Amino acid sequence: GPEPGPAGQPAAMASTLPAAVGLGAAGAAVATASAGIPTAPGFGALSTAGAGGGGGAASTVASSAAGTAAVASGATAAAGPSSHLTKKIQKAKTLRVDSQTTRDALRCLSSFFEENTVQTRRNLRTTIESQNLLLHQEFVDSFSKLENYIQNLDRLVNALDSACDRASSQLRQSKSDTQAILEKASALRNESKAIDEKQEVLTHFLARFRVSEADTQLVRSGDTPLDEDFFGAFERLEQVRKNARQLLNTCGQQTSGVDILHETSEILEASYERMFVWVQQQCRSPKAAAALTAQPATSSSAAAGVEGDMAVGAVLRRVLTLLVERPVYFNHCIRDISRVRRQALVQRFFEALSQGDAASGSRPIELQACDPVRYVGDMLAWIHENAAAEREAIASLMGRVQSEASSAQPDSGASRGGSGLMESSPAEAGLTLVAFDDILDFTLEGLSQAFSSRVKQVLESQTSIVVVYKIAQVFSFFAKTLEEAIKRKEACLVVMCKDLHARTYQAFLDMWERQAQRLRQGVAGVYVSELGSPPFVVEAANTLSEVLSIYDMSLVPAEEREADFLPVLSAAFDPLLNHCQQVAAMMDASDGQVFLINCIAAMQAPLRNHAFCSQRVTMYTALLDDHVRLLVDGQAAAALAKLGLAERLEALRAKPADAPLSSVPELHPVSLAATLRSFYNSLFTGAVLALPVFERIGNRTLRAEARSGVAGKIAVAYGELYEGVKELDVATHTPDQVRTLLE
Repeated sequence: GPEPGPAGQPAAMASTLPAAVGLGAAGAAVATASAGIPTAPGFGALSTAGAGGGGGAASTVASSAAGTAAVASGATAAAGPSSHLTKKIQKAKTLRVDSQTTRDALRCLSSFFEENTVQTRRNLRTTIESQNLLLHQEFVDSFSKLENYIQNLDRLVNALDSACDRASSQLRQSKSDTQAILEKASALRNESKAIDEKQEVLTHFLARFRVSEADTQLVRSGDTPLDEDFFGAFERLEQVRKNARQLLNTCGQQTSGVDILHETSEILEASYERMFVWVQQQCRSPKAAAALTAQPATSSSAAAGVEGDMAVGAVLRRVLTLLVERPVYFNHCIRDISRVRRQALVQRFFEALSQGDAASGSRPIELQACDPVRYVGDMLAWIHENAAAEREAIASLMGRVQSEASSAQPDSGASRGGSGLMESSPAEAGLTLVAFDDILDFTLEGLSQAFSSRVKQVLESQTSIVVVYKIAQVFSFFAKTLEEAIKRKEACLVVMCKDLHARTYQAFLDMWERQAQRLRQGVAGVYVSELGSPPFVVEAANTLSEVLSIYDMSLVPAEEREADFLPVLSAAFDPLLNHCQQVAAMMDASDGQVFLINCIAAMQAPLRNHAFCSQRVTMYTALLDDHVRLLVDGQAAAALAKLGLAERLEALRAKPADAPLSSVPELHPVSLAATLRSFYNSLFTGAVLALPVFERIGNRTLRAEARSGVAGKIAVAYGELYEGVKELDVATHTPDQVRTLLE
């Protein structure tokens, strides 16, 4: 075999070959086997067998491995161990030819190791290094293109860097050249921004403190109607003036505020004048006047017919609300409206009297002229209804205005601030708004004369006391009702009703007085044979009974009724009672007493059912008790005298206490016994109480009371006589028995 190389050559080749070609441990083994190590006897056979079997890399490696093992064993036995070689051998022995890495290395080696000969194995390292060189050469060739690309890129980057430097220098030069322009542009931009802000502020200022031309034309022009556009423009005008006053108060801008108020004052006055002229035109135009006096519709058709009138009324209310700031205009307008409504109200009243109301279906009031009470009541009912409607209508026109004006006047100076220029409040000008009550009275006053003239005709033709009193009560009722409707005691219609009530009530009392005068003039010719209530007393009682039933329905409070009705009782019954007493004075005592009892009872009867007449009932009861007592005393004395008991009682009472009864002739037992027998017989026959004068008492209760009074007096007289003559033993009946018989 060939001579071995230097001792370190196989190891060096074994170590460099795998690094060059990437063959790993298998490549090292192959290199070691090819480095000139002596071949064992079986190496050639293995090689030949491997070559004969195809010369593959696997067979070569196997043969090399077997030869290496034989050489190792021979060398050990013949020459002795070598540490370096031992390591190599041990390393070769540790190689695993069946590992995936070894197989991959051998597969790569097979691509260029074609023939397994001694020469090729010896040149294996050179072959591998040549192959490695070729690989590096291919690597260099491949990366030369990349290097060219990188160099080109580097040149491009350098060129771009140069261009950027040139651009930067040019920009610095441009910046230095345009710095003044930029500063000027920035200053102009800031100035433009400030101008825009000022423009915005000016726009807002003009929007708040300037009246547009369109609004000025709306409030000035008399060709356009007073519609929502007009009122909107007027509100904007007022808002501008309010803003100007606020500017004066808060910002201290005296010049601007005064200029704005001065410029808008003329427009404001022109708008007030236009509203004033519009109201005057409405009052003068018949159609517009009908709209001003339109009443609320009572049906759908009527509502559709007056829809336009209601629109005019709504505009009128808004106009009056605005005109309150100008009292002169407002007072003129509201007086003209009141005048128009007054004329329309009187006209409607005459139509209701003569034609009725077609809308409600009511008949003409004049048809009730034959019934004075209903006639007056219907007229007052119509007046009450329309007065309430008129109050609501006028209140809707000026009631809210009055309340706003009254609440605004105390602080008018504060609300207008220090801008006492170009305008003045009503209080400052010394002018006041016309009062709502005055306007309402003026409107309703037209009804007073028309109504009073008809009432005067009714009263002049009336002679019935009851009818006159009913009319007086109607006036009293409507005076209170109208006062509640109008909510004012001094209203003209309320005063009219109170005045008519007072006049009618006085006429009612005068009629009673005239009747009393007629009675006083005819006292001498009056004589009542039946002693009952005469016709004039009965008629007066019946009349007063009707008056009382009417008064019960009045609105007078219960606690005031007695004092309120007392003049009627005095006028009706006081002259009548005096007349009856004068007539009774011309009769016998008993007849006069019975006559007065019947008259007083007749006058008392209608008063018993009314609590407010209790005082007069009590007075009449006392009079009746007095007259009944006088009548009982007289009749009892007459009965005792007729029975003979009166003479015996007088003798008994006149007898001295120590004188015997037999010494008194009137108390002699024989004569006394005869008198008592006659008395007893009268008791059994009823002749004792047979008093015809009592039968003429019309009141059954008073008649029974009178009989009971006479019986009681007779029983008392008999008891006194019985006790006085008891010792004579001539009285056969005790006082109790006699009382029983008398009852």
